Amino acid sequence: MRIRKIIIFIFTVAALAFFYLTLFNSPKVLAVHGSGSNKELLVNNIPLTDRNKIKWWDNNGAKTISSPETYNVSIWNFDGEYQKLVPKSSGLFPDHDIDYLLCFDDMKTEENCIDKSNWIMDITKTQNGYTYYRIGTESYYRKPSGELVKGERFKTTIQ
Repeated sequence: MRIRKIIIFIFTVAALAFFYLTLFNSPKVLAVHGSGSNKELLVNNIPLTDRNKIKWWDNNGAKTISSPETYNVSIWNFDGEYQKLVPKSSGLFPDHDIDYLLCFDDMKTEENCIDKSNWIMDITKTQNGYTYYRIGTESYYRKPSGELVKGERFKTTIQ
């Protein structure tokens, strides 16, 4: 009887967490940087799965692009805080590396950078109607017919 109550409790907590993440934690585009068809979108509360990230982009994110024919978009997880262009503090030894930051020239302030480790995905739409998605180590492409395919469209083998 006690084990049954524990299982019901765990199931209830998991169900509540799932509903919270899906219903009340919707993605929000906090900033758009870049010009023309090359954009950097800073997003908060991005979906967890690749499928839901692509679905979110198709339903919402693509609307933020002024040129829907062709575009290159990078999406970054963003908590609302920009950073200054300064080397990482590595403790005892000085560090001069600033390659971990992506800075935006369209902002006229010292705090105009984000950490590159917050990259989520890249989306490219080409003139021939294909849309390519790169999420982590996975690649997907959408055919002009609308079919979504996992994997690379072209594979090059060097022998």
